[in-house]
Amino acid sequence: MNRDHSNAQYKTVSVNATKEGYAALELHRAIEGVTKRVARVIFWDAAGQFFFETFDVDIPLEIAEALIVEAKETIKTQ
Repeated sequence: MNRDHSNAQYKTVSVNATKEGYAALELHRAIEGVTKRVARVIFWDAAGQFFFETFDVDIPLEIAEALIVEAKETIKTQ
């Protein structure tokens, strides 16, 4: 994802931590030149399922839904 919404730009970053047993798609938000990780969808191998978490911020539902769809499409599960 690389999308503008209101006064922010949202971008996704793929994370593969096979040693730790997970893969994730993180959501980063840039406002006025300051970029911050705001959410992620993570797939834990041990649990065999996806989890959604935010990092002490509110994000628009439209952006959260797009993050979830993208994560399900791009994170390889076994």
